[in-house]
Amino acid sequence: MATGQGTAVGSELRAGLCDWLRSRRRELLPSAGDDAFRDGLAVLGLDDAGLDRFAAARRVVVTLPHASPNVFFPRAGVGWYARHLQTVDPDLFHLRVALTHVNFSDLGWRPYAWWYLDRDGALTRETLFTRNKKNKHVVVASLPPLETVPPSAHGADREAAELARHGADRAVSHLLLTATVERAAGLHGAGGTLYLPLDLLVEYVRGIAERPGASAHGPWAEALLASATQARRLEPDGRLAAADGRADAFVFDNPTNLALLAPLACTAVLGGAKMAGYWGEVEARVDAAASAARPGLPRLPQLVRMPEPDYRAVLAPSRSLADALASAGIEYSQGMAVAGHGRYADRIDPFADLPGTSGPPIGS
Repeated sequence: MATGQGTAVGSELRAGLCDWLRSRRRELLPSAGDDAFRDGLAVLGLDDAGLDRFAAARRVVVTLPHASPNVFFPRAGVGWYARHLQTVDPDLFHLRVALTHVNFSDLGWRPYAWWYLDRDGALTRETLFTRNKKNKHVVVASLPPLETVPPSAHGADREAAELARHGADRAVSHLLLTATVERAAGLHGAGGTLYLPLDLLVEYVRGIAERPGASAHGPWAEALLASATQARRLEPDGRLAAADGRADAFVFDNPTNLALLAPLACTAVLGGAKMAGYWGEVEARVDAAASAARPGLPRLPQLVRMPEPDYRAVLAPSRSLADALASAGIEYSQGMAVAGHGRYADRIDPFADLPGTSGPPIGS
């Protein structure tokens, strides 16, 4: 794995990303008035305070949610574990890089509908898109934002839906839903949390590669993107297609997408068995680009495997909800947990007593 002098230069590049995001953030909430714009930036961590904390953070842990209104368990445990790590290490910042290029065939996150609890605690489905054979490969980011607030939504779900109407597209709407619910769950740790659409990170690194002499990481970015095995652009019909070149790429192949994190001087990426299976390829991409540019730069974050506590043992749905979930064929979600248990992460830590989860800060 590439190591060495990456932290100082990467931190400089991270500060550059933050300055660039300041110039782009109005595009994420184009219809928001002053109050909604301020609230939306704050919940995403894209306000000045959040960006300043990210730019100055000594350690950063990365998670990679899909852009969806639902975060089902056990996937909901990833953000909860990041919060645990921030409890152990208050200096740790949490960067959530949202995969905005997912499509409606994604059955792990089910972005075509939103499941939440109404005022009476009944499981409610709000259909957001008709996922048929013709449309299932449409990308979430290609659709317009959510337009209405479901009449039965209340509490954090209603607050989230009100903000989500101001998103630039459906992916940003989903990101606002997730961020608002996670704040209500108490998952935003003391070190701070920032939600970053992957396509913006791709665009930022593409810009660095196009001007290789303007940054210490320019030659590395140029080499990395030149070696990408796949570049895909977003078509007018909402699907991804092969790009003619990197200049119009919305996303790259998965190892390249993950390698884009390297110049940001992040400390760790939280992942499971699937990510561990191709992490070696991500390392190889980073190392090959460094060899072609400036050896020793940048440093790839450490992959940290997720522990697997029994979430339902500490945060169980009611019996009636468990029966409804079984009938619907879906899992319990963090939004449902907020509706039933409030700010559960302030009171419960399922990772506290697991072996190896309460040691020194990662990257120390």
